[in-house]
Amino acid sequence: MINANDNSILNNSDADSLIDELAQSSSEAVKKMRGHARRSVRVKVFVEPASMSARTGVRFQGVTGDISSGGTQILLARPLAIGDVYLISFERTELDIPPVYALCLRGRTVRPDAYEAGLRFLEPVTLPNDGSSDDDGGLI
Repeated sequence: MINANDNSILNNSDADSLIDELAQSSSEAVKKMRGHARRSVRVKVFVEPASMSARTGVRFQGVTGDISSGGTQILLARPLAIGDVYLISFERTELDIPPVYALCLRGRTVRPDAYEAGLRFLEPVTLPNDGSSDDDGGLI
């Protein structure tokens, strides 16, 4: 295998260790690392940059895929920048959680017009108890 950094050939043990490292990033490994149980919920969400100087008055509307007290997965019509902080506001009539700042940890293209983002809240949120059971089937 060729190493892209210096065009040297990686030996098989190097390749095996890289594959093992990649396997640790599987969805099952991610689930094991989570500190909060996920709740599958579809709620309208609004996203805007956290920095006041970056706000242009445009908020992006999306929908949640799942949520926990530590973060959320959302689907939007445009991608978010990984590593940026956003102000997340939920439709309060659907999910009564005050606006919260969140760090975008990951993103991916679902379709050319749909993007998924995984965000970690910068402070824990208290989820309303609506009688639904917790579900660890989310993607963050």
